[in-house]
Amino acid sequence: MNTDRLLREVETRLAGLGEADRQEVLDAVREEIARERRRVEPELTVEAERGRRVDAETLREVLEAINRPSRLADTIEEVLKQLERVVAFDFAALAWPEPAGGCRIIAERGVPDGQSIVGTVFEDPLSRAVLQERWPLNVADVNAEERFRAIPGAPPVRSWAGIPLLVEGDVIGLLYLGRAHPDPFVDEDLHRAKAVAFSAAAAIRKAQLLEQVHRYAALMEQVVEVDQRVFAGAPLDEVARAILDGAGKVGTYKGGLLVPAKALGGPWAAPLRPISRRPPRAACRPRACPRWARRSGSRCRPTRCTSCRSTRPMASWAPWPSSTPTGRRRTIA
Repeated sequence: MNTDRLLREVETRLAGLGEADRQEVLDAVREEIARERRRVEPELTVEAERGRRVDAETLREVLEAINRPSRLADTIEEVLKQLERVVAFDFAALAWPEPAGGCRIIAERGVPDGQSIVGTVFEDPLSRAVLQERWPLNVADVNAEERFRAIPGAPPVRSWAGIPLLVEGDVIGLLYLGRAHPDPFVDEDLHRAKAVAFSAAAAIRKAQLLEQVHRYAALMEQVVEVDQRVFAGAPLDEVARAILDGAGKVGTYKGGLLVPAKALGGPWAAPLRPISRRPPRAACRPRACPRWARRSGSRCRPTRCTSCRSTRPMASWAPWPSSTPTGRRRTIA
């Protein structure tokens, strides 16, 4: 019902009344329309509208908090922390798809203290379906779902939801939600979880690219440092120490060992592919090119070797002086 149009029509028909009477009638009509709408649609109340605004403000704060960290580990931890503010769950986890199949848990929330499932690799039909369809899946009761497989080490759940993390149409991760009791995730829960997953995917991809840039910059710094020691003539043990220190700074290694190939009975370094070696050439005995001199009336440097017969680039040439007899040709040995 178009209430504005109805009020304009009523106001037109009450044009013959005084201003005060006309306003009184219009106010009564507005109150009656609002009362009827609250009866037909109970959710259209002041309390419900206030709740919607609070939810929207909370969701905005959540998305801002997810995009605030710059490090990948902090971004992943913030995703699960902020997700708890908008969706009620007992267990949540983030997983990366593995190239060989399955998923690897990279973060979890809701696991008892002293336990951790980070690094666990598992594979189940539901996760495979989410990766292939690129669409969330919601299971009201996992006991009635044959495709459900529990994550090894994770707490038991009865209601389950899987949401893909999409970046430009590619699935970069999966978000798992679980509840210990049969309490299905409603559409409102899935809508909020998808909003968080969408923002989380963009923030995670940004953090990944930023870490790649930092890692490449650190690699170049270590390469320059090692090169400076080598060209400065530093001892071998000092160069080896610089290589190990550089590798530790670039990666996340706690220690390392550098074993030269010479200690194993081989050379210090070997090329990636064998180098073809030609037999040494005999001493070249160049001679002049009389054919070129006869054709162009010029003199030239030797262009062909008498022993290996290989053609060489011409060094220089110059026309004969005009005083030189026509029938005579000189050669340069």
